Amino acid sequence: MSDIHSTVSSDHRASSRARARARVRRLLLAGIAVLYVVSVPWYRETDAPLRVWFGLPDWVAVALGCYIGVAVLNAMAWRLTEIPDQYVEGQAPERSGE
Repeated sequence: MSDIHSTVSSDHRASSRARARARVRRLLLAGIAVLYVVSVPWYRETDAPLRVWFGLPDWVAVALGCYIGVAVLNAMAWRLTEIPDQYVEGQAPERSGE
């Protein structure tokens, strides 16, 4: 009887972890979208003085920082994406977001 309970408990923990991973992955993807929006310099006034950061115009430095952040968040999101090693023929692959 304890084998049945441990199997059910193990399955519940695995599905709970999968849901948590999917939730974190969605948050990372939302963060990527925010960084893309921030990277566009539409918040700058057209007559704003040019400041230099790291030898680049400030808006370029902000955009590059956002793109580096996108790369890091994207790598983290892919690490949380479960990709099965093999697909069973005739069976649709499971979606990681579910």
